[in-house]
Amino acid sequence: MIEFKAVSKQYPTGQLALYNVNLFIHQGEMTFLTGHSGAGKSTLLKLIAMLESPSTGDVIVNKQNINTIRKSRIPAFRRNIGMIFQDHHLLVDRTVFENIALPLKIEGLRPHDIKRRVRAALDKVGLLHKEKEYPLMLSAGEKQRVGIARAVVNKPAIILADEPTGNLDPELALDIMYTFKQFNDYGSTVLIASHDHALIKDMKKRTIVLRNISNKVKR
Repeated sequence: MIEFKAVSKQYPTGQLALYNVNLFIHQGEMTFLTGHSGAGKSTLLKLIAMLESPSTGDVIVNKQNINTIRKSRIPAFRRNIGMIFQDHHLLVDRTVFENIALPLKIEGLRPHDIKRRVRAALDKVGLLHKEKEYPLMLSAGEKQRVGIARAVVNKPAIILADEPTGNLDPELALDIMYTFKQFNDYGSTVLIASHDHALIKDMKKRTIVLRNISNKVKR
């Protein structure tokens, strides 16, 4: 469950990224977030992941108001969230397997459990045969799938994706979206920021639109 109550975000530069946003996303829902460039889509996702803090208002994630979470508890909070960026942020000097295993190593899992979970994540995105390759050897779509596998290897309750298909051709973009739907079918709450209206229409899911200069939300 994700809820925004009268949330605004203004950066130190004076830029108003979000203004008085109210929304509710049910647990287990797959939802799209759209709006014109600069409407605050990326900022909204960052607020959910606690990469940014609201200037005013309340952001509630899984019944927790993020304003009340201590700094020392933020890493534990983020373990329940998988974040996928348009820029994959893959480590080029590490194999596909090692890139996906990184969050599990940080968490302190045993090598046997890491191997099992990484291979399960790769299998779900259809890249098990690429585990020993390096990012520079992969296509754009394959890199995106590795980013998705890394984001879901912890089995997060929430998956956030920021323009995950922006650099992909339409057929591959649709394929990536159905990969997200698969994880949603497994029970994850999925929120995807995208400007691809045709693709969003094809998915037939609820769409939240950030619109106008005040960034009001239209459901």
